[in-house]
Amino acid sequence: MQRRQFMGAAGTVALGTAATGMAAGQQGDEVSLIDWFDGVGNVDGLVDKTGESEVTITVGAQGNGGAFAFGPPAVRIDPGTTVVWEWTGNGGVHDVAAEDGSFASEMQGEAGATFEQAFEEAGVVKYACNPHKNMGMRAAVIVGDVPVTLTASESTAASPDSQEQEPTGPTFDGWLEGVENYGTVADKRGQDTVTVTVGAEGNGGQYAFDPPAIRVDPGTTVVWEWTGTEGPYSVVDDTLGFASEHTNDVGNRYAMEFSGSGLSKYHCEDYRERGMRGVVLVGEGPQEVMSKSSLAVGGGLLALVSAPILFGLREHVRDTTQE
Repeated sequence: MQRRQFMGAAGTVALGTAATGMAAGQQGDEVSLIDWFDGVGNVDGLVDKTGESEVTITVGAQGNGGAFAFGPPAVRIDPGTTVVWEWTGNGGVHDVAAEDGSFASEMQGEAGATFEQAFEEAGVVKYACNPHKNMGMRAAVIVGDVPVTLTASESTAASPDSQEQEPTGPTFDGWLEGVENYGTVADKRGQDTVTVTVGAEGNGGQYAFDPPAIRVDPGTTVVWEWTGTEGPYSVVDDTLGFASEHTNDVGNRYAMEFSGSGLSKYHCEDYRERGMRGVVLVGEGPQEVMSKSSLAVGGGLLALVSAPILFGLREHVRDTTQE
């Protein structure tokens, strides 16, 4: 992954490694963050950023009565991941300070300023903006598979591997109800290409998409990659009108680029009723206009992946909710 250039006219950078100072709760011990997130207005589930070597969190996001929030406030990452906090320039001067004192940024207010921290060990790290902590500008980084409870309304917040995990995100008119490996919408914004596994473990076998629900930016290419051996599998959206090859070839890839804002609800034609269903939420969707049509085999993606893939956009009008 190419590293971004952090030094700029308006921004400054600090870099550190958080190997200590984790909150109680190594892998297997559930950590309650109910008190920590009490009064934090923008908590909306745990955002799964595992599988990414670098994750960006916004400082001065909208929330808590103004630009007084971290966005997203609760993120799960893999050990070894670097978190980059980036200032919006809104809400005045903010800092990023670990509750246990293991790291702290400078006070900054310039848009584009950044602060980095690498997290090497599994655990839970709570942090806040000191000037606005009492207003609700608090957040946490969950490193590894430590199970956490974010709010009092959650009975549990299991680790990603738990088969009993209850959804904390929207079900999209019930489309994701009964999808065993669905917990919340994985935020993949900021990435040009996002990969979804086809034939992941779930729903009683290798009958799942992973992650089953993602949010991406307009213009993002989603690549579905076959890994399961219990197929054949397919990727089908009946409403948008796209469908992959129906195959059990491990390593097969199928791609679709999404423009505009909207929603794709897709499934595997053989295992739809078992729970092999997924969602791509684009931009601020669901909206009415989804995308414009263009269809070509391979396209410019052949330089990106080795297997032949289908690359397309389709015009679509969508009227659905996230409830």
